[in-house]
Amino acid sequence: MVKSAKDVSLETPRSVGAQPRMHGYYVYAITNSLSLARLPEKGIDPTYPVYALPDRGIQAIVSKVSLVEFGQDVLESNLQNLQWLTAKVYAHESIIEAILAHCTLIPMRFCTIFRSESRVREMLGEHHDDFVNTLTRLEGKKEWGLKVFGDGAILAQRIGKVSDRVKRLEMEMAEKSGGAAYLWKKRLDEAIAAEIDRVNIECAQRGHDRLSSHAEESVTNPLQGKEITSRKEEMILNGAYLVADERLGAFQAELAGLEDEYGALGFSFQVSGPWPPYNFMAGPYKEARK
Repeated sequence: MVKSAKDVSLETPRSVGAQPRMHGYYVYAITNSLSLARLPEKGIDPTYPVYALPDRGIQAIVSKVSLVEFGQDVLESNLQNLQWLTAKVYAHESIIEAILAHCTLIPMRFCTIFRSESRVREMLGEHHDDFVNTLTRLEGKKEWGLKVFGDGAILAQRIGKVSDRVKRLEMEMAEKSGGAAYLWKKRLDEAIAAEIDRVNIECAQRGHDRLSSHAEESVTNPLQGKEITSRKEEMILNGAYLVADERLGAFQAELAGLEDEYGALGFSFQVSGPWPPYNFMAGPYKEARK
């Protein structure tokens, strides 16, 4: 989530003579090919259309924005306005995803704004080779996200089916009575807790490794707490995978296999995408999706 002006890319607009500049140029993405007919009609500021600025085989997808709303002096306060921020982040991502449906792209950070078309072209020139190399690397690939959650209560009930240690302790406890049974129950509870941790780690690692084998690149992002996910289960994996279009079927089949293998133990797999390749960027335009 964008929290302050430090999380955006914004140039300070300059005045021309006595007249202040009234609009900036918002850059959504860099692409290598895109028919103008496939561009979204309206930009993040719906007053202005989206269009392309070409430069030696690549192009910046841009639109004008009013500096009454996006100027540096007002942006800080707007970023603190949750209603404004939510609407603009949604518009930003919707435009990028609409472009992604038709071409390979490099997504730019939220509120990447330049003071003039010439400055956008300068940016394209300064990073031209890097942009070209990145677009080549990303050609025919898209990002897919996976969050895996574990229901500890279900796993605790069924851990004996996958843990020889717990199964043995349960059988031995059945033969105990009185104080011995109490002490054995405490030992069993400790074993169950340890085995739950082990299976959580195993599920996350095996899941990530198996899906990564069908991806060109993969990363793990920090786990999110329940206050963010709004789920009762614990998140055990937050992964992102750059998958070539021709390997997507194998990736999905591997995911289905993981669901069959671990679903009965209380694990659920939340896949999302395709996304712009937020997690597979480098350089000044990097912005990972969490």
